[in-house]
Amino acid sequence: MVMPLGDPMGGQAPERDRGRLRKLAQVWVPVSDLEQALDLYTNVLKLGLVAENREKGYIEVGAPDGEAILVLYLPEPNDEEQPGIRTGVVFCTDSIYDFHKVLVDEGVDFTLKPQRDRNGRLVARFTDDDGNEFEVVDVPKEQGG
Repeated sequence: MVMPLGDPMGGQAPERDRGRLRKLAQVWVPVSDLEQALDLYTNVLKLGLVAENREKGYIEVGAPDGEAILVLYLPEPNDEEQPGIRTGVVFCTDSIYDFHKVLVDEGVDFTLKPQRDRNGRLVARFTDDDGNEFEVVDVPKEQGG
């Protein structure tokens, strides 16, 4: 009996609403120091500590909605991805100007101060202590922010 590709159980066509991506679960961000990263991400960015396994070299932090987790990890010296990357992570805030002011006061570096991008979004970019870059977009509360 020949089974269809991708179906180890030999079934027929998949159900229409199954097998789709449902949400973003986690993003891994390389850091050089877990303690320093934990301080920035929890005390300055106000993300919550979700889990930690320091023996294996990672901690997990997340926003209050719990939808996605940032896994901050210590890469091996020969890992392709090292601290100082553009993460592609985009956070939402209900007041980008207040967010910017608070983080500047905390000593966080911004690579892009709040401004409109070509799509009309109000965005800013900042880096963590390792130079990992993040974007933040303004989503007012009346728009779900």
